[in-house]
Order: sequence, then C-alpha cells, then structure tokens
Amino acid sequence: MALLHPFTSHLLLLLLAVPISRAANQSTLLPGSPPAVPPLPLLQALQVRAPGSHGWQLGPAGRQPLRYMLNLYRRAADREGRPRHSRSLGTNTVRLVQASFHGGLRWAGRWYVQPLTYRLEGQSKAEHLLRATVVYLPSLPLASGRLLCALELAATGEAPGLLLSPAVHPRHSWAEADVTPYLVPGNGSTESLELRHVCVRAGRAGGHDTPVAPSPPFLLLYLNDTQAGLAPPSAEPQRHRRETGTLAHDLPGYLREQGGEKSDCSLRPFPVSFAQLGWDHWIIAPHRYNPRYCKGACPRLLRYDYHAPNHAVVQSFVHQLVDANVPRPSCVPYRYSPISVLMIERDGGILYKEYENMIAESCTCR
Repeated sequence: MALLHPFTSHLLLLLLAVPISRAANQSTLLPGSPPAVPPLPLLQALQVRAPGSHGWQLGPAGRQPLRYMLNLYRRAADREGRPRHSRSLGTNTVRLVQASFHGGLRWAGRWYVQPLTYRLEGQSKAEHLLRATVVYLPSLPLASGRLLCALELAATGEAPGLLLSPAVHPRHSWAEADVTPYLVPGNGSTESLELRHVCVRAGRAGGHDTPVAPSPPFLLLYLNDTQAGLAPPSAEPQRHRRETGTLAHDLPGYLREQGGEKSDCSLRPFPVSFAQLGWDHWIIAPHRYNPRYCKGACPRLLRYDYHAPNHAVVQSFVHQLVDANVPRPSCVPYRYSPISVLMIERDGGILYKEYENMIAESCTCR
C-alpha cells in the first residue's frame, strides 16, 4: 500500500476512529493523588530538590517527551543556558505533563484505543495558562504498512467524543492538537483532561506486525509564571536610562580630580557544573552554569561609568575625610541576565523555566 498523505491519513482515521472509540470502554476514570509542584523560584527549588530533601523521588521521563523538550530547550537557549533573542515561546515556563493510564480497550484487531488522563491539580496560582497542546506522533512505520493515530476528547455526560484537529510539523513528524479551550477557567475541567489515543494499522491485509503500543501523547502547558525571580515572557534586555541628579556628575571638579589608585573592581568567571553540586540527576540542561561575580577594590573617585548611587559617592567621601572606620563602597554586580533551565519534576514531568538575575554582566560600587 502506498504511503498516505498526512491529511488523507487523518481523514481516514476521522471516518473510522469515531465509531470505534465510542465503542471503547466508557468507564469512569479514578482520580489519583495530585502531583507535588516544587516551590519556585530557582533557589527555593534547589533547596527542596537537592539530594536527601524530604519527599524527593525521581520519576521516569520517557524518551519521546525528553527528546521533544531537549529540542525545545535548544531552540530557546544556548549551551550556557542564556535565552536566545530569537526564541518564540512567548512565555517563561513550559510544563510537560505525562498521562495517567487506565484500563479499557487497547489492541482489538487493527485498532488501538487507550484512555488517558492528564492531572492538573496542584498548579501554582502564580502560573497563568496561556496555551495548552497535546503532542503525539500521527504516523508510525510498520513492516507491512503504517500505524495512523489521532486524539479524541473523551465523552463527558451526554456530550459525545470530539476528534481533535492537529497541526502537523512535517520536519520532525510531531502533531500538536490545541486543547486550550478545554482548560480555560470556567469550563468545568481545569483539574484534569481526559482523552483517547486512537490508532489503526493501515497496510496489506494479512500483515503480521507484532502489536506494539505507540508512545503515549503528552500535554504541554505554556504558562506565564508571575512569581518574583522569573523572567517576564520574551523579556528583552533591560535598557538602563541615564541617571539624573548624580553627585559624581554634578560636584564641581569631582571628575577632573587626578590621582588615586586604579580600581580593579571587575567581573570574574566562576563556572560550576550541576554534577559538582549533585543536582545533575534532575537538572537536564544546562550542564554547566557560570554565574560570575564581582571582585576588587573600588576607586576613590567613582566615575559615571560605574553607575554608582549617590550614597556610594557620599560613603567614599566619609571614608576619606571623616571616619576611616566607615568602609569603602563594595564591588558588587550591577546588571544581570537570565538563564533557562530544563528540569525533571517529582511526578516525572519535565519543566522549562526562565529565571532572571542569574548571570552577572557588569559591576558597580555601592
């Protein structure tokens, strides 16, 4: 049998899957325990998730979901975890939710039907849903044909099942079905999503392919996490406006004074790997992180390019002219940039999140 065009394949499944899926097991799905959602931002998450922390159990991350999220991460961030300016996620958080499996019809002749439930209990109130999609493989090769798959929204009450229309990505063969309307507040189903994964073997009659369960679809939640310490969606580098009313600029002759020691307050590298910290079993990417730090003595004259606050200028004068016990201003970071982190959650889900103020980019004296 010739290979079917994706649209033709989906149309064939549309005609065949609906009656079969309606005949599938309609048993009520039993709710499970809500997954534990780790506290954020990152430092709190590290404290809770570090080895030996209470309640930590590493859940399995399937190969297909992990491969998908690694590809998403590489498109959104570079090898050092810096978010790319060209990223198009439109949000600072993407959570992959694995399905819970339930009894019911699986393989029956050419047909495969698997009920799925995605649990959403325990989501943080600071996480605002922007978009939700279910990702799956619509077509898989077999020795004597192909396995064609689709997703059906499970019937609820008197409402019949609804076949979801996906957007197919030919380059990497994934299909994404938008389920945002079924998860928005007020729609009555924001704590779980129930679907059926329906597949049919298309090929020569009498084929003897061994029935193998296809990879289960997974749910992607595109969230705007508004907690402090998280980068705003698609954040552009902050532009610092010129300070007005700075003493370093307005004091007569201050910037024309000569002499004084040369400052060595500067940015220093400090690369560290998450394996060194014992966190590499749950932090997937980046493998290394260079937060950098500021070190060195501040000069007696705090020039404009240091962006030092007025208080630091006064403190420097007090140290020199009034009381040497008052310390000089300290060399500290002035501007920061965010990093993107890909991590495994306690329930086996995978989380992409952007954290702001994670890499020091310049230094000041204050």
